[in-house]
Amino acid sequence: MARRRKGSLVTLSAERAREALTYLVAEGRIAAREVEKALDNRDRLIREIRERMAALGVEGVRTGRRLAKRAAKSYRSAEKATRKPRRKAVSAATKAARRAQGQYMAAVRSLSKDVRKRVREIRKSKGVKAAIAAAKKLAK
Repeated sequence: MARRRKGSLVTLSAERAREALTYLVAEGRIAAREVEKALDNRDRLIREIRERMAALGVEGVRTGRRLAKRAAKSYRSAEKATRKPRRKAVSAATKAARRAQGQYMAAVRSLSKDVRKRVREIRKSKGVKAAIAAAKKLAK
């Protein structure tokens, strides 16, 4: 059986976990008996923990609840850590500037160095739209 790696905490829903196990069994990477054995071991461990908590009485139940809350909290934080960070929204002005830059680069790409220099001067003096129009005109 493969060793568990440090820091490799995979967060899966029950449905995704079932799909993954079905796929791995179908591919022959994991034997179905290994899955059944792991589930049996898990059930046995849960049963043992419940028996020990029952032996401890009420105090054990309180401790168990506290530990369960802590485990759930760490699971949520691990799930958060694996999520991709949200991208910040791009403003309309930034989108327009990027689009204009792309159009400018496309218009200038096929020009010679001398003509590019003239278009660059037009861009500095009159703006991007005028430079794009001049570049398209000079490309012909």
